[in-house]
Amino acid sequence: MKALGLLRNVLCDTDDVDRLMRSHGTSVLSTLVPLLAPPGVLLDVSEDEQEQVLCVFINIAAGEMSRDLLMERDDLLQSLLNFLCHTNSQLQIAATTCITQLAKHDDRSEVRQAKLRRMGHFKQLEVLLSARPEVSDRAKIALQYF
Repeated sequence: MKALGLLRNVLCDTDDVDRLMRSHGTSVLSTLVPLLAPPGVLLDVSEDEQEQVLCVFINIAAGEMSRDLLMERDDLLQSLLNFLCHTNSQLQIAATTCITQLAKHDDRSEVRQAKLRRMGHFKQLEVLLSARPEVSDRAKIALQYF
């Protein structure tokens, strides 16, 4: 858990994020994505640890080039969709925030937004509009980017 917090803090500056992901992105993603699997599938990872992993992805998604790396990982995008449907509101909020970062407007945002739509993220965000206020508020923000 402390290692995830450290990684999250290291990945705060967007220039550093892109620089780190350019050189180590494949290994970072291949290490972190499996931690988002449902309990018992690969590893027993607590919900608190999964929330920290999602927060690391939120920081990674702040980097322009890094967003594209994340979008190449359908397994990650599917995990984000699964967390939108989770019963834990903290995981829903973290997944929604990550999707917001991925959908942010830039030169390639239309392609990313279209892929997220195709995979069902937009529809699930709409469902979250009727969730608890802290979740629905984040869903509203994310939907503004689509």
